[in-house]
Amino acid sequence: MSDIERIKERLNIVDVIGEYVKLSKAGTQFKGKSPFTNEKTPSFFVSPDRGLYHDFSSGKGGDILTFIQEIEGLDFSGALKLLADKAGIELTGGQREDKQSKDEKERLYSVLEEATQFFKERLEGSTEAKQYIGARGIEEKTSNHFKLGYAPDEWRSLKDHLVSRGFSEKELIDAGLIKGESGKRYDVFRKRIMFPISDVAGRIIGFSGRLLGSDEKAPKYLNSPETLLYKKSQILYGYDRAKRSIRKHDFSILVEGQMDLVLSHQTGFTNTVAVSGTGFTVYHAKVISRLSTNCVLAFDSDRAGYASAARTAEMLLPFDTDVKMAILPQGKDPADVILEGSDSWKSLIRDSKPVIEGFAGRILKEEKDRRMRGKRVRAEVLPLVSRIPNSIDQSHFIRYISRNFDIPEDSLKEELSKVTKGKVISNKETPVTSKRPTSEQVLLNRITGIISLKQRRKEDTSKYEKRFAELMGDEGTVTLQEHDPRI
Repeated sequence: MSDIERIKERLNIVDVIGEYVKLSKAGTQFKGKSPFTNEKTPSFFVSPDRGLYHDFSSGKGGDILTFIQEIEGLDFSGALKLLADKAGIELTGGQREDKQSKDEKERLYSVLEEATQFFKERLEGSTEAKQYIGARGIEEKTSNHFKLGYAPDEWRSLKDHLVSRGFSEKELIDAGLIKGESGKRYDVFRKRIMFPISDVAGRIIGFSGRLLGSDEKAPKYLNSPETLLYKKSQILYGYDRAKRSIRKHDFSILVEGQMDLVLSHQTGFTNTVAVSGTGFTVYHAKVISRLSTNCVLAFDSDRAGYASAARTAEMLLPFDTDVKMAILPQGKDPADVILEGSDSWKSLIRDSKPVIEGFAGRILKEEKDRRMRGKRVRAEVLPLVSRIPNSIDQSHFIRYISRNFDIPEDSLKEELSKVTKGKVISNKETPVTSKRPTSEQVLLNRITGIISLKQRRKEDTSKYEKRFAELMGDEGTVTLQEHDPRI
């Protein structure tokens, strides 16, 4: 029996997909809204008998393995490893894999694992590095759990070690571990505490190195360059370890640094993830909101931290995510707070406020002049309100701002109408209709519209159910399998 067959025998496709999509029974099938598109009418269907799914809105379909590849952005082997871990089985290699770049990728995974072990051994032999980690409050078991290491202050120690293990210089360059001209190549990471970065399947794909000591010419943090494996805009540090906890607790904590994340996990908040090597992206927002629509931002309390929080919130809010802020003491980051005691960190997370209230509170604290407050509300708060897709929630925050800043709601709504995703609406007057509809007519129109919309959605869903049933027939099964690269 192949690994794929053993996985399918152990895992139910409805249970696996149900961790990403809210499914409901539809006859002998299950249906839900597409995880690949932003739709209102459910067009995503799963057949537990066939072990297949099909998404009519995106055209994607296949089995449990193709779903994980699509939803997690993994290659064949990565999806296989993730499902094998979930099923509790060891892979034997008894299956056909996609051939493209397989050998090259496997070599890169191997060299990065070997580099991780090298850094870990050097950490054990460095008193200075171990003292630094201990001073930051990281326990030995936590260090081992995250496979922390140390890159010694030497130019070619890693290169020489890996070449002696049979890896070529080209492979080391492709893995982002060395650089320089031929004959003069040297290690990218030197004298740094090393944080291995993993993909969603737990495979190491890169590193982030924190400078040990001070050097005005060197950056405090240095990350691996973009490689065949490491795509910075798609990776969240710690995501592979946090995703189950996020689903379990139904909220995520987002921090900016590796040290913040490691200590947060050590404190018990294993639902923490961190941006690694790049700013927060829409891809990150989609990944996080897929696990839970509740997120707490725990960024530094300085100006840069608030700016980062604003950009992050603007990307999360359109996914109908309830974004909150942990208000940190001035001049401190999460690692500083956790070092003072785990209770302080727990209190900050527990007392986090909706992000709009957090920014509003900052303005009230910093500005005494009423006019300046109004300007900052328009510049810093209303852009966040405009990103909320729910009009009821928008109205709630408009009332909140109106009460706390003594600004009429009508004025706030007028300004909000001009702030739409960074664009200012034209000031041209809107034509006035000759006769304004009565409140009864408005209510009747809304009711009629809602009934019509529900009827259309019901018809659409019925249409999809019929088409999915046809796909699950013998002929349809063959059609889905034709697109399977393993067959």
